[in-house]
Amino acid sequence: MQKHDRLKFFAGIFFAILYCCAPIIYAVESLTFNVAKITANDWSLNRAVLKITTPSQAPPKVSLQSATLQLPPPLQFIKDVDIKCKHFLWQENNIECSQGHGRFSLNKFKTFSFDFSARFKDNSSTININQLSFLGGNISIYAHEIGEKWQLRIKAQDINIIELASLLALDYVEISQGTVDFEIESSGEQNELQAILVSALFEKLSLNDLQGTLASENVKMELQFSANKDKGGWQWHNSANLQEGGLYVEPVYIEFDTKNSIAFTANGLWQQEQKLIQVKQFKLDHPRVVLIQGDAVISHQSGTDIKSAKLKVKIAQLEHAAPVYLLPFLESGTFSEIELAGIVEAQLNVSQGSLSKVSVNIKNLVLDDAEKRFSMHQANAQINWAQSEKSVSPSFIQWQGLKIQSIPFQAGQLDFISADNQIKLLKPTNLAVLGGFLSINHFSFSTTENNTDASIHFDGSINDLSLEQLSKEMDWTPLTGEISGHIPSVRYHNKTLSLGGEIKMQVFGGEITIKKLASSGLFTDFSQFYTDIEFDHLDLDTITHKFDIGYIEGRLSGTVQKLYLENWQPVSFYAWVGTPEGDDSTHRISQKAVESIASIGGGGVSDALSRGLLGLFSTFGYNKLGFGCYLHDGVCQLMGVEAIGNGFYLIKGGGLPRVDVIGYNPRLDWKILFDRISRITASDEVIVE
Repeated sequence: MQKHDRLKFFAGIFFAILYCCAPIIYAVESLTFNVAKITANDWSLNRAVLKITTPSQAPPKVSLQSATLQLPPPLQFIKDVDIKCKHFLWQENNIECSQGHGRFSLNKFKTFSFDFSARFKDNSSTININQLSFLGGNISIYAHEIGEKWQLRIKAQDINIIELASLLALDYVEISQGTVDFEIESSGEQNELQAILVSALFEKLSLNDLQGTLASENVKMELQFSANKDKGGWQWHNSANLQEGGLYVEPVYIEFDTKNSIAFTANGLWQQEQKLIQVKQFKLDHPRVVLIQGDAVISHQSGTDIKSAKLKVKIAQLEHAAPVYLLPFLESGTFSEIELAGIVEAQLNVSQGSLSKVSVNIKNLVLDDAEKRFSMHQANAQINWAQSEKSVSPSFIQWQGLKIQSIPFQAGQLDFISADNQIKLLKPTNLAVLGGFLSINHFSFSTTENNTDASIHFDGSINDLSLEQLSKEMDWTPLTGEISGHIPSVRYHNKTLSLGGEIKMQVFGGEITIKKLASSGLFTDFSQFYTDIEFDHLDLDTITHKFDIGYIEGRLSGTVQKLYLENWQPVSFYAWVGTPEGDDSTHRISQKAVESIASIGGGGVSDALSRGLLGLFSTFGYNKLGFGCYLHDGVCQLMGVEAIGNGFYLIKGGGLPRVDVIGYNPRLDWKILFDRISRITASDEVIVE
């Protein structure tokens, strides 16, 4: 039995008894009916007492008392029902009650009271309930029926949401405070609802769900929903306005007030039989932050399935939108400390539950990383993406300023195509950097189907990069020379970036070659770096003029093998640098350079006479020099150019005056060794050990 039928059935029994007993009542002053139980589908009236009194010279009075009225959830058991009609009138086809008063108890709640009036005719009926003190507030109810058509209006003020949630058994949220005013207007014919309007105003609403993913604090929110049924289905309209307070929807937190409110509107068609919802238009407006508009078709045959959707997003000031809607998603990632500014317009298409097409236009983009790892200024971009490469338009990004780590790039542009899980460079590009060029011949990036890993392929070259500019930007000791090299392959796989081929640097009158370069976790809290480095015939005269270690003439070759760094700190390597075999260049070394090398290796000058006369000479001849270190577990195993007794030569003298520098400590803590090298390159104070 529908709600409408219950009302008619109950009222019919009540007033049919009155109508049938009218002649009897006029003959007596009081008449009482005891009813054990009246049931109809999912409701029942138990132990009811109907009493009719007709005092002389006064209008008749009617009262109804019942121990229990059982209704469907959430009302369930209504107890101690007591209804009295102070002024009662019945005539042929007309029954009226005015100045009625009632009360009842509901489950664990206190007793509720209300005033009412009612009128029933052959083809119409009206009931008014006022001043119903319920859930901390007041409720009024108006119901009217004429023929087969009916109307119902419920108006409530200051309803306590904590008590309302308890009544409705909303055990999936915890509510600490809040009130609501609401009004419900509905109309229909027979048992069919044809129109409904619901409006509500929530104030000081504070709640949270049990999972901690949703919370509100002192929220003031206005809601409205309306729906009308026609031959095509239900035409509906919905609106919401968040006016005050704070709202958290993991991980986004938004505060709003009268100057920063959020408005949402939507309208569409619900086809009940087809289980289809058409959202003809929806709009979310967060002034000065973001504007989102679109449409959608949603199926609820089995679960919720987005059949199609179009979404347009406009961000006029990215610096306002990013902290609210973007950065919370990046808090635990690499890009958590970035600042963004610019204008963004985007369009997203969804088909059969999956994203099918994206178009993003970015103007005047400014991107700065607080940790100085990268930055971009005065950038513009058009980024297009589609599931199929055949249906996507080209994309580009251009900038006036770009910096990666400390390396600045001049103005440039990249043209690429983005489809499915892949990005590919459309044409070779030369990027101006450090007085030279980074030439990119090929670049592609792709992810696995489950996005757990990525793959990068790169082919390019470095052409004439200035070491002078590089050392300046990296805050190194000034260097001269150029870096050039072909990079036939760069791959990123299993979260590791690896370099195929080698990079050659023409520097210090010789050549430095970098091989087997690989890295993982570059932009994380735990970066790892691997490489091999070769030095070939570097000019010691040029090197020693750049570092404050003294003057040396000659050539230097060497290697660093299996260099491994964690967070840019050496963990292990094998390194050797020394005089190349067959080197026929002039070999001279200054007194300061002798002292510097001696301090690094912990050695001393072996020849007693030379030690005594060391201060009389500014330079010395040498046969060869060299220094090696095998780093493992924080300790360097030291070595020199040649063994001697219990030590090893760091400098083996030659000619006159002759000087030898011999190291006697084959093991040295890496931190101590590093401090010694740093000290002699940064200060004039060097101690000969």
